[in-house]
Amino acid sequence: MAEDLTVIIVALAGGQALRASAEAVRSQGCNPLVVSRDGIVTDGAGKQIGTVEHCNIPFKRKSAVEIAPTPLVALIEDTVIPQPGWADAVVSALESPAVVACGGPVVVANGLPASSRALALSEYGAYNVRRLAGAVSALPGCNFAFRRDALLGAMADGGLVDQIVFERLQEQGGQLVWASGMAVDFCHANSDGARLATRFQHGRIYASSGASRKVGRRASAAAKALLLPPILTTRSLRHAAQAGKLSVPTLGWLMLQHTAWAAGELAGAIFGSSANGLSEWQ
Repeated sequence: MAEDLTVIIVALAGGQALRASAEAVRSQGCNPLVVSRDGIVTDGAGKQIGTVEHCNIPFKRKSAVEIAPTPLVALIEDTVIPQPGWADAVVSALESPAVVACGGPVVVANGLPASSRALALSEYGAYNVRRLAGAVSALPGCNFAFRRDALLGAMADGGLVDQIVFERLQEQGGQLVWASGMAVDFCHANSDGARLATRFQHGRIYASSGASRKVGRRASAAAKALLLPPILTTRSLRHAAQAGKLSVPTLGWLMLQHTAWAAGELAGAIFGSSANGLSEWQ
């Protein structure tokens, strides 16, 4: 039932995008918690109920999950709008006690600026409507839901980091499933996330989080990073063919963003994380 579900909306764009996402959540009878760009947490009535100590995405997610009053929590970003029936699909997917997390399709809108469309295809192109229902090992970070108790036990001190949480939940015997009816439209531009500097920092965070202290492994990771731009671009093109027409500007942005990410991975493999660490994940 929708009253058992709290939907946490993390603001990336803010303004009208945030208001539209929150209204779509309310229209489906869910309890919304909104985390603003500056870390203020408000409830469905707009009342402030908390403040996030560190304004990075993983910590914002974690802080809101800790405040949530219901046994089920879903997390979206204000770049997306849940489609009709989304909340029911979340609750239905989490009915089985064995299922601890679920996620669903991210439909990338055609009307986005080329840089944001490239970002959406890069991040979420694999999570399209053609994916079949069943057990999975990963879920889209702009559209996933959990049993709150299981999630609280799986989050690291630094916050809700997707792959770390997925791995811990599965190590504990939990199931992650794909819920085809749990679809969202990626229709709001994320200009900050699409910046090349942001893609560089995210690539560095990704590489340094798993980088080995052994020189040989760092060298291997660095060599891999040099090969990433064509590999990632080819993968995104395959996903774009399933998601809709790919314009020349979008293709250009895909190549630039993947090159920036690869440069970040190279820096992370060689030098480790930046001094700011996860705080760069905005």
